[in-house]
Amino acid sequence: MTNPHDAFFKSLFSDIAELINLLRDLLHPEVVRQLDLNALQPLPTEVVRESLNLGLSDLRFSVPWRAGGHLALRLLLEHQSTVDPTMPLRALRYIMDVWSTTPRPDHKLPVALTLIIFHGPRPWSAARALSELYDAPPEALPFLTPHLPELCLHLIDLGERDEDAVPGQGAGKLGLMLMRNAHEENLWSTLDRRVDLWSEGYRDHGPSTMTTTLRYIYEVTDPELPPALKAKLTAIVHPKDREALMTAAERLRQEGRLEGRQEGRQEGRLEGRQEGELGAKREFTLKVLSRRFGPLP
Repeated sequence: MTNPHDAFFKSLFSDIAELINLLRDLLHPEVVRQLDLNALQPLPTEVVRESLNLGLSDLRFSVPWRAGGHLALRLLLEHQSTVDPTMPLRALRYIMDVWSTTPRPDHKLPVALTLIIFHGPRPWSAARALSELYDAPPEALPFLTPHLPELCLHLIDLGERDEDAVPGQGAGKLGLMLMRNAHEENLWSTLDRRVDLWSEGYRDHGPSTMTTTLRYIYEVTDPELPPALKAKLTAIVHPKDREALMTAAERLRQEGRLEGRQEGRQEGRLEGRQEGELGAKREFTLKVLSRRFGPLP
């Protein structure tokens, strides 16, 4: 099954306008000034080598410098449950792949950058720099670093930021807020606090993107849309879109309930089998021990 976080992230930032809003917040203003963000182009991810371990959420783009050349950009979502302790090496492999596959008659290397968006209830706990991975005595490393590659991750830990400091605008900002709070029991409260961003996303993208937002919430939180919040959303939506959007919301709610029941039945059957197997193993172990040592206390 597709990870709902990956699918939602890719849906949001495959939109060039949302990605540009994100980059304006994340990159240094001078870098933004030198880039022609309006000429940003998406690149297919399937051409990247399997050794780079790209997942569904990995997005790749080419952004031209105003003075010539381009920035090879990779956008990556990382989960708390899948923190990669070798992430700096993973980013370096991406850079090396860009360098080895880009023809450069002037022998200059294109800039390749991986932006990592991390969301989880606990702070990022893995290495943030390539030098942290070197197997060398700490006393010797400072004398070796001038001769060794270094790479510091451009990593954005959403949990380290206040909710309002989450980057982006409109639907993109709201999406990252929801991911930031995905470990909470009820994501509807996040949407309720920032209905203004939902309204902005609807204005810019129409009902399809906002239906995607509702789907994400249904997939990771309680399937019931609070009536008061439903009234707020309905009031924002244009009359011609209301029926389609609310019909989609009801369908998502029913799908969430159905999936919950199916998962419950599957988990119940699995737990029953596991308990049965554990009981048989326990009984066998007790018999073996009793034969060897006599009656057990």
